[in-house]
Amino acid sequence: MKIMKSAAAFAIAIALSASAFADEAYDVVKKFTDLAVPECSKAQMFLEIRNKNGAVETREMIEYGIHEDLTNVVFDIQKDSTKKYSGVRVLQAEKTNKEDDRWIYEPSLRNVRRIQTGERSGSFVGCEFTYNDMTIRKVDEDKHEMINANASITVNGTKYDCWQIKSIPVKKNDIEYGHRICWYDKKTYLPVQMEYYDKKNEKQKMKTFIIEKIENVKGVTGKPYVLRRSCLITNHLTGRSTRVSVKSFEFDNDKTVNKKLFTTNWLMTGK
Repeated sequence: MKIMKSAAAFAIAIALSASAFADEAYDVVKKFTDLAVPECSKAQMFLEIRNKNGAVETREMIEYGIHEDLTNVVFDIQKDSTKKYSGVRVLQAEKTNKEDDRWIYEPSLRNVRRIQTGERSGSFVGCEFTYNDMTIRKVDEDKHEMINANASITVNGTKYDCWQIKSIPVKKNDIEYGHRICWYDKKTYLPVQMEYYDKKNEKQKMKTFIIEKIENVKGVTGKPYVLRRSCLITNHLTGRSTRVSVKSFEFDNDKTVNKKLFTTNWLMTGK
């Protein structure tokens, strides 16, 4: 009887420990998703897309953002070395308790259309980021599991002390991967490395995302932010990679960001 009680106590302790790790994983991811963002932002961004044979394509775009209760973001593709995506504009509008809205203007078609859920796993303007990658997932969209609360990883020559967490999408049909493993930096809460794994073969790594450069910056009002200055995503299935870097930015300057930017009319006209 004493042995049985001891075994039961051990099982309960294990269960409580697992629950605590799950809570800790959730809390870490939530702190990342709750990181301060500017009330409004404008950033000049550069995309470098490298094929497995070494050929390079480039895109230049402006990203506009506004954050009140919810976050709206617009991407305006201004230059494209292939000419295919020049003039494309994409709007992402966050919604409460329902799927976010996403719209695209394609100059060749001269119309604005809604990006359907099934399309969001597709390539964003021909790069290795998908439309899903261009937004931060809400913490409750995934189930989170702590793999290692005292992990360390070196990314682009910088060593980070991290939480290593596995995140599994709740709605598996809405996302292109089965799960991801992230290393969250204990100083900034940023996921300095993320690995995406296949739905059918959980050992098959599909893509790896890293933050190459982090900067502490300030908006025009002096409020501090953590900026992901340069990021790289590598597709292990295609051999392609995309680097996105922030060339310049203005945070919290409401003179540079107008609410009309976040409308389908502006997508169509640019005015």
